[in-house]
Amino acid sequence: RRVLRTLARSMVLNSRLIACLACLISNVAAAPNAGGQENSLLQAHAVVSDSEIMADEHISQHEQEWSWSLFYCPPRWHQKRAHTVPLAHDSYVPVLASLPPGTETVESAIIAVHGAPREAEGLFGDMVKVIRHQQKDDSIVAIVPAFADKACSAAAWSGSRNSDTTGVPNDAQTPYWGKVLRQWMFGGGPDHRERHPGLSSFDILDKIIDWVQSNYPNIEKLVVTGFSAGAQYLIRWAALSPEGARGVTRSLGLPLRIIIGSPSTVFYFSEERPTSDCSPHQDQGPYWSCDSFSVPGPDRDCDSKWDRYGFGLGGLHEGASSPGHIRYDANQYLLNHSGATRSSDVSKWVRDRWVTKDVRFLFGLLDTKDCSAGVCSDDCEAMLTGRNRLQRGLNLISHLKWEFPDSQPIWGIFNRGHHHLNAYLSHHFTVWALPYANTKYKVTDRLVAYIGPTRSSHDDRFYAAWECMEKCDQDLGCNSFSYNPFKGHCYLKDLCVDPQSSLMSPDSDLHEYQTYWNQCLGKLVGPPPEQP
Repeated sequence: RRVLRTLARSMVLNSRLIACLACLISNVAAAPNAGGQENSLLQAHAVVSDSEIMADEHISQHEQEWSWSLFYCPPRWHQKRAHTVPLAHDSYVPVLASLPPGTETVESAIIAVHGAPREAEGLFGDMVKVIRHQQKDDSIVAIVPAFADKACSAAAWSGSRNSDTTGVPNDAQTPYWGKVLRQWMFGGGPDHRERHPGLSSFDILDKIIDWVQSNYPNIEKLVVTGFSAGAQYLIRWAALSPEGARGVTRSLGLPLRIIIGSPSTVFYFSEERPTSDCSPHQDQGPYWSCDSFSVPGPDRDCDSKWDRYGFGLGGLHEGASSPGHIRYDANQYLLNHSGATRSSDVSKWVRDRWVTKDVRFLFGLLDTKDCSAGVCSDDCEAMLTGRNRLQRGLNLISHLKWEFPDSQPIWGIFNRGHHHLNAYLSHHFTVWALPYANTKYKVTDRLVAYIGPTRSSHDDRFYAAWECMEKCDQDLGCNSFSYNPFKGHCYLKDLCVDPQSSLMSPDSDLHEYQTYWNQCLGKLVGPPPEQP
C-alpha cells in the first residue's frame, strides 16, 4: 500500500494498473505455495452484482469478475497471427493461429482455451514453444481463441489482412463476456444478447473446430485442451457438446481428443458427491482415491443447489430457468443439439455420449493449496468435491470410475503446481497431444535420483528436446540425458537408467528436470549428481 501511495503521488496510473500492482504486492507478502503464477493473480477480483447474469446463480468469491484482463485489441504481440472465425449476424471469433489458413503441411491442430486472465497471447506463445519442442512447427497448428471482455472489430483484431474474402467484414464485432467469469466458462451467452441471439460460449468452440477442418485441407486430427479456467470451460463443453462423440468430429469424422488440465471446479454426472471422508484437510498425494459417494444430506446440500448446473446436471431441462441466466443459455445450447426437454432425457443424452468421447485429465502433483484460502473456487458446491484442485481432480476420477464402470477414465499427474506450461511440457501431454516423434527415448517427469557424471553440457542457449536427443544419438557413449524443458538445458550421461529407478523428490532444487533414457544392457548406478 505504501508503494502504491508513492506511485500515485509521482505519476498518473490508470485503475487497471493500480489493481494489478496491488495484486502482485499483496501476493508477494502472502508468499503463495506451489499453486503457481495464476494463484497469485487470483486475488485481484472485484465483486460484481449483475442481476441479468447472476440472478439466482451463486458465484464464488474466487471467481467473480477480474478487475483487469489480458485480452488486448488489437493484439500486442501476435497480430500477424490473428485471424477471424465468422459467426452469424456480422460477428466473429478472434483467434490466433501459428500457421495461416490454407497451409497444406498441417496434419494436426491443438486448440487451447485460455484461463481466467484471458491471456490468449501468452498461452499462444507457450503452445508454439510446446510444438517446437517436438520439431513439429510445420505440421501442427496451434489455435488459441479469445473470449473477449470488450468489443473488438475484425479490422482492429487482424489488421489490414482482414477483408471480405474471409467472410468477415471489417466492421464485424466480436461477442464479449464482460460480467463474470462463469458467464463464458459455463456456457453463458455474451453481453448484449440481443445482438447474438441464441449464442452460447460453447458454440464458439464448435465453430472453431469446424473452421479448422475447413481451412486446413490436409488436417487429420484435432486436440482440444484447456487449463484451470480453460479446463472448467472444457469439461462442461465436453459434457454438453455433440462434438467428440465416438471420439470424432461431427463434420468430417476426424479424431478429436479432449485434454482437461487442473480445473478449479468439476462436473458430476449424478447427484452423488464424495462423502466428507473423501475431502480431508491434509494433502493425500497423487494416489488418493475416493470410494464413498452419497447424495448430500441437509447439512451439506448447499441449500439444495449442490447438483445444479454447472456442478451437475440439475436444472438442465426445458423451463428450469429463465432467459438471462447462464443455466438457461447452457440449456438452450443442449436443447438445440439433443432435443431433450425432460430431465431424465437430458441426463441420458449427456451420459451416453460422454462415455464415447476421448477425454483425458492432467493434474498437478503440487496443486494442493486449500481452496478455502481463496486460491480456487470456494463456494459450497465446489467444496463438496474436494479441498484443493488435485483432490477435486482425483475425486472426479473416482466418481467417473464409479459412475461408468465399463469406461475407465484416462488421467495423469504432472510434476509441479498450477501453471499451464507445467502441464503442456509434461510427458503425458506430449504423448497425448502431439504426433510423437520420439519413439526411442523414454521420459520421466522428474529427474532420476542416480544417473552419474555428465559427459557434456548444453546450456548456452535454449535447446528443444529433439535437439538434445540428436546430441545424445551423435555421442556413442550417451545413454541418457537430464533435460529442463523450461530452460532448454540438457546434460548428457553415459549411465543406463533402470525403469524402476527412484526419482528425485518433487521438493528437490532440480525438480524442473526430466530424464530421457534409452533401453540399454546392464545397469550402472552412480552417486546423486551434483549438477543436473
